[in-house]
Amino acid sequence: MGKRAIFIFSIVFIWIATALIFLLSCLFVYSSLNSPGGFNLLLASSSRNVFVPSTNLEYNPLKAGGLLTSIKGGDSKAALVEKFLRRHNSPMTGLGEEFVDSADRYGLDWRLLPAIAFQESNLGKNTPKDSHNPFGWASVYFGSWEEGINVVAAKIKEDYINHGLITPESIFTKYTSMGDPDWIFSVRSAMEEIANLEY
Repeated sequence: MGKRAIFIFSIVFIWIATALIFLLSCLFVYSSLNSPGGFNLLLASSSRNVFVPSTNLEYNPLKAGGLLTSIKGGDSKAALVEKFLRRHNSPMTGLGEEFVDSADRYGLDWRLLPAIAFQESNLGKNTPKDSHNPFGWASVYFGSWEEGINVVAAKIKEDYINHGLITPESIFTKYTSMGDPDWIFSVRSAMEEIANLEY
């Protein structure tokens, strides 16, 4: 075999090996996304929100119509969020009902806050020490997970929902520092995972 034939064989081999590795990686990601354990799509915190305290955070249920998804009943929604938190070993385990109550209070999709927390901090596992801020919200420190959940829900209502920004697709350009479309994929995937859990 001449040098030229060896060179061509090497190039073809490298190309085939690279294609095979790529295909196997895609298969791994696909199977991980569809496995019971899920796949952690954590990306670095990307929030560019600025925390400005507000004195007018009342919730008007008449203006929030149509924001909740098809699952009815606080108990079932809280159970699904709780299962999601447990599945990912979140330090916020036990706060499924807090997430749902806060979402109901401010007219948010009940899956949105836990999905954002999944994207921004792996459900509270990657936050500044004692910040209780799983949402990457303006580098603010909260006194407890409950306070963080309720303050951020109120601010999302005020800064996003009230301006017609309801879905991850409409929220991301304002929420993230560079309008990263991967943020949409991660948040939307987490929302779908929550909704498809069995309780």
